[in-house]
Amino acid sequence: MRKIPPLLFLLSLALPCVLAVQTAIPAQASEKKASEHEEGNKEEKKEGEDSDISGGRFEGDPIYVHIKPIVIPVINDNGVEQLVSLILDIHVKDSNAADSLHKNMPRVVDALYRYLYGSLEDGSVKNGKLVNVTKIKNRAILAVSEIAGKENIVDVLVQAVSQRML
Repeated sequence: MRKIPPLLFLLSLALPCVLAVQTAIPAQASEKKASEHEEGNKEEKKEGEDSDISGGRFEGDPIYVHIKPIVIPVINDNGVEQLVSLILDIHVKDSNAADSLHKNMPRVVDALYRYLYGSLEDGSVKNGKLVNVTKIKNRAILAVSEIAGKENIVDVLVQAVSQRML
C-alpha cells in the first residue's frame, strides 16, 4: 500500500469544498440577477398597464388607443362569402379621452362591429368584392364617436385590412 503525503491528502479533502463554493457563488449571482430582472419587469408593467394606449409621453404628442383585431364575416344568400380582418388605432384628443375609451372598450368594440358588419352586409363599404378602406374608416369614426363623443376623436387609423375569400 502506497502512502499519500499529508499535504496532498489535505488538498484532496479541500478541493471539493473549494469547487462547491466556486459553483455556488455564480449560481447565487445569476439568481440575484434573475430576481432583479423580474422586479424590473413588474415595475415596467405597472407603468404601462394600459397596453392599448400609447403616445402622449411629451407635451403635444399624439395619443392612440389600439383596438384588438376585428374579424367580420361577409354573408350573402349562400352563406359566408369572405372574412374581413381589421386592425384600427384611434387617435384621441387627450389622455382623458384615451382613459374613457379604455374603460369603455367593450362598448367601443360593440359599436365598431355594429357599424362595420351592417355596412359590409349591405355593400355600402365595398367596391365589388373588395372593401373600400376610406369608407371603412369613416364608418369607424362614426362608431367610435358614438361612445367617446366626436369632439374627443381626432382620427381613426386603419393599420391593416385583410380579406379572405371563402
